[in-house]
Amino acid sequence: MVAPDTDAEHDSRMETARQRAIREETARLRALLRDARTPARRVPAAGGFPGSTAEWEARLATAEELNARLRASEAFTARLLAASRDTIQVLALDGTVQWLSEGDRAALETPDGAVIGTAWAASWPEPGDRTAAEVALAAARAGRTGRFRAPSGRRGGLRWWDVVVSPIQGPDGGPERLLAVARDVTDAHRAEEQQALLMQEMAHRVKNTLALVQAIAAQTLRSASSLDGAMASFNGRLMALSDAHDVLIRGAWAAADLAAVVEGAMAPHVDAVAGRFTAAGPAVSLGPRSVLTLSLMLHELATNAAKYGALSSPAGRVAVAWELAGTDDPVLHLRWQETGGPAVAPPAREGFGSRLIARSLVHSFGGSVSLSFPPEGVVMELEAPLAAMQDGTA
Repeated sequence: MVAPDTDAEHDSRMETARQRAIREETARLRALLRDARTPARRVPAAGGFPGSTAEWEARLATAEELNARLRASEAFTARLLAASRDTIQVLALDGTVQWLSEGDRAALETPDGAVIGTAWAASWPEPGDRTAAEVALAAARAGRTGRFRAPSGRRGGLRWWDVVVSPIQGPDGGPERLLAVARDVTDAHRAEEQQALLMQEMAHRVKNTLALVQAIAAQTLRSASSLDGAMASFNGRLMALSDAHDVLIRGAWAAADLAAVVEGAMAPHVDAVAGRFTAAGPAVSLGPRSVLTLSLMLHELATNAAKYGALSSPAGRVAVAWELAGTDDPVLHLRWQETGGPAVAPPAREGFGSRLIARSLVHSFGGSVSLSFPPEGVVMELEAPLAAMQDGTA
């Protein structure tokens, strides 16, 4: 174990007294020399400074050199404190403010007179933060370090501060005064809040996605005629869900363009035949929930078209068109139309795709959808309030 440097500790504690003694000696020597150089005045033999005038001058030169060093040290300390981005306050043991740094003056935007002598703990606006400040003061008075984080309504709005309160030791080794140093951690605090929000949002979306996958699996197995057919349908629907997530990721899960959603759903079914698929409509931004639902709907339509409808024939075509109607509360109209394929007849039973198309839009967005089977090709028409389709939840 290394012994403490008691001499260094003693020197540090006695620094203030030594500085005062140097200043006092300098003043007295100057007064003595001034009197000695004035013929009309007589210098007392006593006075605590024995010796000749030459000796006094030598002692004065030494004291003035020490004073110059002291002023240089004080100036450096002042520059050091001014350069710090922290706010620094010196407190009495009872917690009243005795001194504050330039950084603190700028942050408070109040004159020193309005702060000096006030209770430091009372300056924190929230009761819980004032309690934390009192606890930190008590720790510093006991010779320990207190620390807490709290907001304060200072310049630029609400700022967050990481506050450390520590004791300033006196000559006897005990706390003589207290030092309160506050660092602005607003950016870090906001980043932590944003990270927590993102984690909550991710957990919410993962749960919703798992619930959607569970529903797709249950509906697929219920409607399938064989295990192999169920597996193929389920894999296709999962891929459609994955493609929809890719579209959302490109928009940072905030929104996605309707054209990108349509193109993503049709991409697996587009072949080398020119003009097999067309999409036309204005730029429309959709929220995450409607992107997932619409992607699955278009996937079901495209899969059925590839198996039984227009995309099963070289001459078949699919056209998707949409428009916005109204200005105050616009409504999205979207139409899927197949042409040139085999003659179409209504299905004998309602499968998963038909149920998804017919019900999900009504339940999710308050819209309406119609699915018809004229001989020339399947037609699907939907309409829904644009505000509901742009809802940011997922």
